[in-house]
Amino acid sequence: MVTALVHQEGKLVPQLKSIDIDWDIYKLVEAERSSFDEPHYVALRRLLKLPVPKASPATEVVGGRPWIEDGVEVPHGSLARMEYLRGRQVYEGRFLDGKLVVNGKSYEALSAAASALAKTRKGESQPSLNGWLYWKAMFPGETEWRSLGAMRRSAQRS
Repeated sequence: MVTALVHQEGKLVPQLKSIDIDWDIYKLVEAERSSFDEPHYVALRRLLKLPVPKASPATEVVGGRPWIEDGVEVPHGSLARMEYLRGRQVYEGRFLDGKLVVNGKSYEALSAAASALAKTRKGESQPSLNGWLYWKAMFPGETEWRSLGAMRRSAQRS
């Protein structure tokens, strides 16, 4: 994921991009990760000898409404990540002004985003997915990913 700040409606807003990598690069990044909870970008930054951020890049984003669904509230500017087919497909975005934004497209619901982005093993687009099973969020100022499905279960128990 590449983040750049662009002017939009008088505010600086992050512009997110995803890149394709081949299998050899993916294996190298996976081997570099210190744990399954460590984001891929942190391992890649180490491999490229770039400074590793102490906190989430989401701290750069100010203002905006949180994303709220089924008792789960994700702060504006939080990072989003979905891994599908055991990590073969990885999608990253950000929660901005009450929506999940991935590759410049906004989604109201996790399942809508997951189904629109993912492809089946056979390469068919738009499988019917429960997004709560796949999406994680990293809140501003934090360095750990939170499972949105686990947050939803916790909210339903309360």
